[in-house]
Amino acid sequence: MLAPLALALALAGPAADDSLAAVRAADSLRVAILAAARFVHLDTTQCDQGVLRTFPDSARAPAGPDAAALLARLERLVIAQGVEDPIDTPRGHALLRGLVGWEVGMSRPNWDVPAGAVTHRVIAAGLAGEYWNPDSKRCEPFVPAEPQYVLLPKLTGFTMPRPPRAPLTIGFGADGLYDIRNKFFAAHRGDSTSVLTYTNVIATVVWGDYAVVAVNRPAEQMAAMALKKGAGGTTYLWHFADDEWRLLAIVRTWV
Repeated sequence: MLAPLALALALAGPAADDSLAAVRAADSLRVAILAAARFVHLDTTQCDQGVLRTFPDSARAPAGPDAAALLARLERLVIAQGVEDPIDTPRGHALLRGLVGWEVGMSRPNWDVPAGAVTHRVIAAGLAGEYWNPDSKRCEPFVPAEPQYVLLPKLTGFTMPRPPRAPLTIGFGADGLYDIRNKFFAAHRGDSTSVLTYTNVIATVVWGDYAVVAVNRPAEQMAAMALKKGAGGTTYLWHFADDEWRLLAIVRTWV
């Protein structure tokens, strides 16, 4: 089994060696990140809150880099290696399908864990979660269900399951944003106070079993006037394992 691999590497030359070295570096960083991570189990007795991943100082290896440095190194490596790789692929679609489902409250990904370890569902994104209403004795959304809007890069044949509650509109590229704006403000014609908020996937890099995705959540009023304060943004690191994209870490957030 090793002979064909060795021959292939010899024929491919330094480029193949560099590629394998990059994969090994990424895998090593992932192992270190997972070793530094701890789960915080929220109250799951009422309304599935999911599980939060943290990186406490107590889990840091002696004299080793902190989790922020490890995450930054892995993020840079994924971007450098995969910036020119296509995302309009089945695996790229699966990544964005999971991201969109999480952002709009349709589904939640699992946390990435070492092989053989038990995984957990991620906490809800933004205000997509639910809380226990003692008056109605049931789980209810933090915010009323309203139409959701998501802007993705140009893709071919991308599909999403039907959302369970609020309608979902997905746009692709500049034309998609134009359509989203027209649809929203046509539905709020004459209402100068209406505000369009949407999830904008501003960057996606898929490299092998790793991915970096950055989202922004702008807010706009009539005539596409951007408001100074939207709903912030987030950069995520993902890892593909057991036939699914799993969230490795929330790298950073901004407001």
